[in-house]
Amino acid sequence: MPSLPEWPALTYEEWAPTKKTLHMCAQMLGKTRLALMPPQPEWLHSCLYLSPRGFSTGAMPAGAGVVSMGLDLFTPSIWLNASDGRKASVDVGGGRSVAEIWREFRDALARLDLDLDLWDKPQEMPGATPFSENAHDCTIALDHAQRFHRILSAVNGVFEEFRSEFFGRTGVQFWWGSFDFSVLLFSGKKAVAPDDRGYIMRHDLDAEHFNAGFWPGDDSSPSPGFYGYLVPQPPGCAAAPIEPEHAGWVEAMGEWMMPYEAFRACPDPRKALLDFLRSVYRVALTEGGWDAQAFKYVKPGLPNRRGR
Repeated sequence: MPSLPEWPALTYEEWAPTKKTLHMCAQMLGKTRLALMPPQPEWLHSCLYLSPRGFSTGAMPAGAGVVSMGLDLFTPSIWLNASDGRKASVDVGGGRSVAEIWREFRDALARLDLDLDLWDKPQEMPGATPFSENAHDCTIALDHAQRFHRILSAVNGVFEEFRSEFFGRTGVQFWWGSFDFSVLLFSGKKAVAPDDRGYIMRHDLDAEHFNAGFWPGDDSSPSPGFYGYLVPQPPGCAAAPIEPEHAGWVEAMGEWMMPYEAFRACPDPRKALLDFLRSVYRVALTEGGWDAQAFKYVKPGLPNRRGR
């Protein structure tokens, strides 16, 4: 692979137009995934996945076959593939409106015989205009989109290394509603979800879990950074020792946060992120009562020459 900066700068004010376009496209893909996938706990049936060129839905059942869709950050376009060989694509960016992209996306679904009931209003975005009525011009600066993708690619490697130490249900996923990239660990225990957080969160907070991820910023919270939290929140989080030194507890959020710029300044950013993840997990063990031995995964050794 070519040598690329592993942790490039990401200033929200600079890449906001591109981010908003990508968010709208990701929402369209996510709604399709909601329509095709059987429900799973904590909305895991709805998430997207990182791909070498952007994001993907992965394979989704469609009749007796499967379909997959994704966002290509190098073209840029939305692509759709069916297991019978048919395919379609939708150009994005270039000053086209959200409504135009939505209309062509629905046409592409129809060409693959996917007659889906999709709600055309973005989710987890208060006051958002429905796709079909959104005349806002879409902008994708390819260098900004690819810089974001480069960051997530580097983060993904750390997330995968971290979760490889855990014996239990886990995953790495991109959430198209909130537009963040996360790693989840589940203890297997149910939790009592708060009844004042709305429909989505009631079905997201009903299992004991660890969640950490990368937040790329938005209009209300423009500073990119890493976050981590535990569900349910155990006592002692605010006073728990968290590494590296740039990370700390933010009471208003109920999360540990580490600003991306401070993270980039660390001598070894990759180690700093692993330290952050492991120290948040340590709080699950010390304060949350998780069983360290039960969840420790001992990786198998290499087989001998006889294959045993």
